[in-house]
Amino acid sequence: MSAKVTIIGNLGRDPETRVNANKTFIANFSIAVNNQRKAATGEQVKKADWYNITATGKQAQILAEYARKGDPLLVEGKQTFSEWTDRDGNQRKSIDILVQDFRFLGMGGSRNDEGQAAPEAASNQIPDDIREALATIPDNLDFSGDNFPSVM
Repeated sequence: MSAKVTIIGNLGRDPETRVNANKTFIANFSIAVNNQRKAATGEQVKKADWYNITATGKQAQILAEYARKGDPLLVEGKQTFSEWTDRDGNQRKSIDILVQDFRFLGMGGSRNDEGQAAPEAASNQIPDDIREALATIPDNLDFSGDNFPSVM
């Protein structure tokens, strides 16, 4: 069983894309969610929690084309936990989210040649072409079954 979660954070890297054996477009990226708490000393402590994100199909295509490192994004999806051993033999854990829905937050509408958001284009509006693409994503996507990639 998995939990449904909503997170708001910033992309830690540009989406990495691939097409699986079933010809499904997949985009993987990470999101950092900044948290702040007060330590026993009264000092404010800041910490970033990292989530591995996987999007599939049309959502993955849209994110691969428009989302870039540093962009703020709201993601809703199914949460799972992964455990594995890294190359050095260390036990690792991660929080993984399979995207069910997302929203761009405060992204500029254009980018310069290096792929960075153009400062003069900063806006809290979703560009029309993204809004139109999001409207075509079916509401009845099936996230059950064994044919979804694991995030690792």
